[in-house]
Order: sequence, then structure tokens, then C-alpha cells
Amino acid sequence: MTILILSCGTRNKLLRFFKESLEKLPGGGRVVATDCSPWAPALYEADAFYLVPKMTEPGYLEEILAICKKEKADGVLPLFEDELNLLAANRSRFAAEGIIPIVSGLETVELCRDKYRFYRYLVQNGLPALVSCKGFAEFDRAYTEGKIRFPVFVKPVRGCGSAGVCRVKDRAFLEALCRHEKEELLIQQFAQGEEFGIDIYVDLLSQKPVRIFAKKKVRMRAGETEKAVSVREEALFALTEKTVAAFSFAGPIDMDVFCVDGKYYISEINPRFGGGYPHAYHCGVDFPALIAGNLSGKENEAVIGAYEAGVCMMKYSDEVIRRL
Repeated sequence: MTILILSCGTRNKLLRFFKESLEKLPGGGRVVATDCSPWAPALYEADAFYLVPKMTEPGYLEEILAICKKEKADGVLPLFEDELNLLAANRSRFAAEGIIPIVSGLETVELCRDKYRFYRYLVQNGLPALVSCKGFAEFDRAYTEGKIRFPVFVKPVRGCGSAGVCRVKDRAFLEALCRHEKEELLIQQFAQGEEFGIDIYVDLLSQKPVRIFAKKKVRMRAGETEKAVSVREEALFALTEKTVAAFSFAGPIDMDVFCVDGKYYISEINPRFGGGYPHAYHCGVDFPALIAGNLSGKENEAVIGAYEAGVCMMKYSDEVIRRL
């Protein structure tokens, strides 16, 4: 079995996990990676790698398809937000070559990328969400009506990786920020409580969540969980299953949840591997093995919460040394 991982960047651990899982298969397996930069350290974890153009350049998709054919890839896994859309929109082109894109449907991908549409969708489906507004005018109305209060959390409506996020404490600064920012801004009620990260695997065949791993975040850095502790809470599992049922997800999912005054609120969902996934893997929640099972035509059995609580994850920096 061969899996192609796109825009691997610094996801060294993830590539190692895939290699470990594929090595356990009866016939073994290979991990192939791509990136647009030779300085992407995860490239050098793969069994083979390719330097490719930026995904915005003409011919990018054709090059990825050519690599899939050359390497006889069974599945292709995007890790970067914009590539989720690209693969979801071109699913049929990969399927025609017998290659499975490990990505949710296009409508779901686009819904999760637009944070305001995502918020409205949660509300329409009766799911708990932090009050959110698009732009200052909508915020001002909600503030006047007492629906939202300071401090608020501000981020680009279509942002990713915590770029451009900030906490705002007063009206004057918020108005100035909205006036001068080029991108549309989402203004969300700041959550004064605990934050949880949920790693979910939605089976590609049954389209049901078969693994859920929850962790309480202790510290964040550059939008990724740096320190966390595993938790097992039935209320979190139930909320996760109810939420997933309202969307058309497939494959690995990363969900952020806040607990305020004993009540859970969904903040965001990223339909891809989250940066904190290594915690789940080290607790025995093996998404690469589930992916391999699906690619071989096997429907995975649902096993929810089968891991140890109280296991801490503490990230640290590492390096790759390679001769030019």
C-alpha cells in the first residue's frame, strides 16, 4: 500500500506514524510526500519525496496526479487548508485513476473554512456555539442587545493557523481593527473557561465516527496544542457524535471545544489532521491504521474512548540534518 501526503511541511511525526502503521500491514507499505520547499523537514521522513510547484501555480493538480500514478498511490492525504478544497473539488479525477482522496466533501470543507457560515450552521442545527458576528456593524447590534460582551476574540473569517487572531477588550480598538483590516473579521465571544481538542476519525466507508480522542489543552503555541492532558468525558463524546452527524465528514477531523460554566461550546472544526494529533497516536488511537484499513476496502469498527486518561503531551523542538 502507498499513501501520498501533500504539503508535509514540518509534520515529521505524522509521517513517522504512517510509516510505523504501514509497516505492520501483511504486505508492508510506503509513504510518499510532497512539498514546494526543499526546506520542509518532513520530506526526509518519507520513503520517497517530490518537490512540486506551489498549489496556486498552473499544472499543480496534474503533477500530483502524475506522482500518484507513478507511485501507484492508493490514497492521497492533504494537510493544508487550501488543498482540502482542491482535492475535494477534484475527487472524481483521482477516483478515475483508482486513487482515494482522504478528505471530506467539498461543501463541508468550504463550510468549515468560512468561520461565520460555520457558526450559523451550528446554530441552525441546534449545536452549542460561541456567539459570533461578522464585521463591526453586526457586532455593535449584538452588543447593544446584550448578546455579546467584551472581551472578544477576533480572527479572519477564512483564516487558518491562528494567523491574525487577537483578543480585544474595548469598542474603540475593535472598531479601528475592523476598519483597517483588509480581510473580513469574525468577532467571537471570548471563552473564559477550559479549552479541549478533539481528534476524530470518520470512517471513509461507513461515514460514521469510529474513534474520538479528547484532550484538555494546557498551552498553545502558533495555533497548535503544545501541552495537553488526555481526558475521557462521556458528555464530550456525545457532543462530538451529535456534531459529526450534522456534517458530511470523512477521514481525520480536528475539533476545538470550550467549557464555560460547565457547558460545552464548539469553536471550530478543521477537516484534517490537527497539530495535536501525536497525543492521540501515543495513546493508541491510530488513525493511519484506520486509513489503511479503509483504503484496503475494510470498514473500521467504532471504538470510542478506548484510551487512558491523564496522559500528558509536552511538545518540544527538534531538527533534521541533511547534506545538500
